[in-house]
Amino acid sequence: MSSLLYVKMLFAGAGIVGLGVGLYRNTVPTEEEVVAKFSPEVRQKYYQEKAFRDASEPDNKLYELIQSNAQSSRPAWMLSDSVEPACVIRERDRATWTARAQTRAQTAAQNKMIEERDRLRRAEDDQKRSKGNWSLW
Repeated sequence: MSSLLYVKMLFAGAGIVGLGVGLYRNTVPTEEEVVAKFSPEVRQKYYQEKAFRDASEPDNKLYELIQSNAQSSRPAWMLSDSVEPACVIRERDRATWTARAQTRAQTAAQNKMIEERDRLRRAEDDQKRSKGNWSLW
C-alpha cells in the first residue's frame, strides 16, 4: 500500500471525528438552555435540589479515617480506636448537616427566583417602553 492511501485515510478519519465534534457542539443543549425550557415549578425544584447538592460538604472525617488507617500497621478493614467509623459520624452529624444544607439550598433557591422575577419584570418593562415609543396614538 502506498503512503498516499494512509494519508487519505488519516484525513477521512480526522474529517469524521471533526464532523462528530461539530455536530455535538451545535446540537447538544447546555444545562442553562435545558433549565430555561422547564416550567417555573420544575425550575424552582431544580434550583433547590442543585443548591442542596452544592451546599453539601465533602465527608472529610471519612478521608481522615482512611488516612489514619493507611498510616497504621493494622489491616485496612480494622478501624483505628481513636477514630469513629464513618457511618457513626455520618448518622450523628446528619441532622445538623441536613438542616444547614437545607437552609443554604432554600436561600439559594429564593435568591435565584428573585433574580428570575426581576429579570422578567425588566423584560416586561422594556417591552412596554418599546411598545409605547412606536405607537402613533
